[in-house]
Amino acid sequence: MLYILPFDHRGSFMKLIKASAPPTKKDIQTAKNYKYLIYQAFQKSLAQVPKKHAAILVDEWLGKEILQDAKKRKIIICNTFEKSGQTEFQFERKDYHKQLQEIKPDYAKLLIRYDPKNKKINLQQTKKLSSFSNFLQKNKTNFLLEIITPHQKPKTILTAVKQLQKAGVKPDIWKLEGINKSTDMKKISQQVNSQIVILGRGGNRKKVSHWLRIAAQFNNVIGFAIGRTIFAQPLKDYHHKKITKLQTINQISKNYIYFVNLFEKLKRPNP
Repeated sequence: MLYILPFDHRGSFMKLIKASAPPTKKDIQTAKNYKYLIYQAFQKSLAQVPKKHAAILVDEWLGKEILQDAKKRKIIICNTFEKSGQTEFQFERKDYHKQLQEIKPDYAKLLIRYDPKNKKINLQQTKKLSSFSNFLQKNKTNFLLEIITPHQKPKTILTAVKQLQKAGVKPDIWKLEGINKSTDMKKISQQVNSQIVILGRGGNRKKVSHWLRIAAQFNNVIGFAIGRTIFAQPLKDYHHKKITKLQTINQISKNYIYFVNLFEKLKRPNP
């Protein structure tokens, strides 16, 4: 099992804290401080969540110190390698080879926005992803690939998976959007020849819980990567001084534990 708490958001995170565009030094420091609150909440959760299944996904820009600290504590770390907010996938750093050597993550994560209408862009992205996939295999680093599609259509997700597989992209874990129907999830599960985690995409608790109930029926779905559903509201409340720092940490931790417990219960064999 793998229960990822992702807070590698950059553009959306700056919006959450009402940062200027471009962000000021003060904005950047505030963002770093808020991400550290999420990290503290994650650490607090480890009293109830098995450490061997718990992971964080953080970007280098706002979370380098967190990644370094988590590495020392032997926490599973996933590090982001794509540039934020791009229609066409680009690397955050051109020297991503050095980034891998410096961070030494357990999982290297890339996000691709896939729209069947953008055939030229998809071809260009696929070439980069295939090259990166081979690079990670040579360096014995796990590959976590996130696919975002327009309107969250199962057919589009399935098409994306097929085309990427055909191009030689071989992620260890596919980070996929939630599916509303078991029949659609079954097709995707069968097509994916490796493991899957379900992302939250900022959905409310009810919606994301439904996605997990659908996905957990399939053996190669091993967990989730749920972020904003867990931390966004507590951070907003903290930003507007509605709750204290300790309350913020406690609420984020409580939200994360809720999804871990839900997934564990769903995966537990019926007596």
